[in-house]
Amino acid sequence: MTHFEHNLPILRRRAGYTQESLAEALGVSRQAVSKWESGQSLPEAATLLTLADLLSCSLDQLMREALSEADFPPPHAPDAAAEEARYALFVAYDQHMDRFSALMAAGVFLSIASLAALLAGYLKWGSTGLIVLPFFLYIAAAVFLFVWSGIAHSDFCKAHPKVPPFYNTEAITAFRKLFRAGIAAAVAAILVAVALLIGLSVLWQFLPNGNGDTAACTVFFLIVAAAVGVMVYLGIQHSKYHGSGAAQEDGGSGEYEPDGPSDRRCSLIMLAATVIFLSAGLIFNAWHPAWVVFPVGGLLCGIVDTPGRK
Repeated sequence: MTHFEHNLPILRRRAGYTQESLAEALGVSRQAVSKWESGQSLPEAATLLTLADLLSCSLDQLMREALSEADFPPPHAPDAAAEEARYALFVAYDQHMDRFSALMAAGVFLSIASLAALLAGYLKWGSTGLIVLPFFLYIAAAVFLFVWSGIAHSDFCKAHPKVPPFYNTEAITAFRKLFRAGIAAAVAAILVAVALLIGLSVLWQFLPNGNGDTAACTVFFLIVAAAVGVMVYLGIQHSKYHGSGAAQEDGGSGEYEPDGPSDRRCSLIMLAATVIFLSAGLIFNAWHPAWVVFPVGGLLCGIVDTPGRK
């Protein structure tokens, strides 16, 4: 006497197969599996051996023993609520880090571009008090973005102190390629800005109004602002991917606190560069040679944000 038609569905469900997926694995039709389970037919001997391997059971369990569902419960389905909560956290984390990257990069851009606005105001209004108006407007907008995004990031970190790994190896690898290209392009843009500054300064010194240096510095600061903004954006994006994916890939715990030190270091570097530049200009009237602190600061930001791993 055989218990095949009774045991097969029990063992099939325990192994996580449907009739269709089991038929696919065996290379037979779903109707054939249905007939086996209804007792209308039996598989060939070779198919029985393959079936026992697929279901991780013995031929005796498949054919002779009277099994019960209690002895072979089906595998537990993943907790739908937990999966939904994990996906919701992923969406929140991804959107938050994208927004945080963009706001911080915009704040850094406005901070450096404020110097270009100051110089542009000088070109338009001369040495009147109006030249500080666009400067303070840019600074006010930058401070607003820093405070807003900083508080939002702090709140997110407090609400989610540990972030599980979300991104797969392909996504991390693709971003690392973008990161390398973006950092290299930003550094190259700063070097091009230095070359333009030197070239335009030489060219525009022959202009009748004598404002060639000021105009050249305005263009320079706009390019540097954009380049450093890109560096900051990519640096924070790197912390997003590193925190969720590379920690697991590098053998870490797979969890990460989404608040990296490199972002703070870059902000401090550019803040120090701004203070040095303004101090040299206002105290010693050395606006022209002091500009060099910004490309140096940008290069340092690129260095501290570059991942020290493969």
